[in-house]
Amino acid sequence: MFDPPQYQGIAHFLEHMLFLGTEKYPEEDSYNKYLAQNGGRSNAFTSDTNTVYFFTVNSGALDGALDRFSYFFKEPLFTQSATDREVQAVNSENSKNLQADVWRMMQLERELVFNKEHPSYHFGTGNKDTLKQIPREALLNLHNKWYSSNIMKLAVIGTESLDELQESVLEKFSPVVNKDVHIPVDAQFGDASFLKEIERTLPNGITHVDHVAASAR
Repeated sequence: MFDPPQYQGIAHFLEHMLFLGTEKYPEEDSYNKYLAQNGGRSNAFTSDTNTVYFFTVNSGALDGALDRFSYFFKEPLFTQSATDREVQAVNSENSKNLQADVWRMMQLERELVFNKEHPSYHFGTGNKDTLKQIPREALLNLHNKWYSSNIMKLAVIGTESLDELQESVLEKFSPVVNKDVHIPVDAQFGDASFLKEIERTLPNGITHVDHVAASAR
């Protein structure tokens, strides 16, 4: 939602780029390779208000996975070669999304509800047209501005004792910098008075409530 207007989709693109090498683990995709070698997998998604990363791995490999994961937030590389290739991956993802009716409905809703100055109006996925000119510095600037420990949450589940898990997490994630970032509480929708509540009864007798957005233009 806080993408610079000239780089729409950059937050989603940054999410992709964090998987492609860090200072300690520079090999592209070393994180996912480590997970795969240890019975795990990972994924991530970027919404209007946050980015979520998650993974699973065999219990004996958790410490190594956490170490690799922590460098996403400490020392990402953002190499130019990876940047150029990943633009194509994001563009393919957007093309796939456009085949889904629910995705097209979401884009239509953004167009109808929000004015062009509202953050939620902007194109969050990105494609080759919005991302092809992104310099490495823009990715670093976005990471440096928003990836701050005071607005991040981490949940870890493992077979180790709570003390062992806490020690591992503190060792690896304490270096993630607190930049004292403040997010406006009304950042997404502001005044929600334009939402109209519509109650309808379904054929099975269940009452369903919809919240329909009137134009916020």
